[in-house]
Amino acid sequence: MTPLKSIRSPRLKALIAANLLIAAAIVVVPFARSAIGQEGGAVRSVSTYSMAGGNIGGIDAGVLFIVDETHEEMIGLMWNEKSRLIVPIGYRNLNVDAAGGGRPRP
Repeated sequence: MTPLKSIRSPRLKALIAANLLIAAAIVVVPFARSAIGQEGGAVRSVSTYSMAGGNIGGIDAGVLFIVDETHEEMIGLMWNEKSRLIVPIGYRNLNVDAAGGGRPRP
């Protein structure tokens, strides 16, 4: 088989096309738009996180509290055994709470 005939094979053409498509994706994807979940398309800085487990009265499952120390935000998560999903149970902006803008305490 000569080199010219091997380039004409359909299998080789398909492999070359696939590699070109992958190379184009590697170049194009980083320049794509930001994810929908990001705040207004802004890029957030790298954060430091802390986690702590706890309980809430009336709920059998434990709760995981995750604090974003850099942006001073906290989220509470719980495992729902019936649906077998992690369920968010609350979000707090710790800056707002520290400034007295949070919910009033009973």
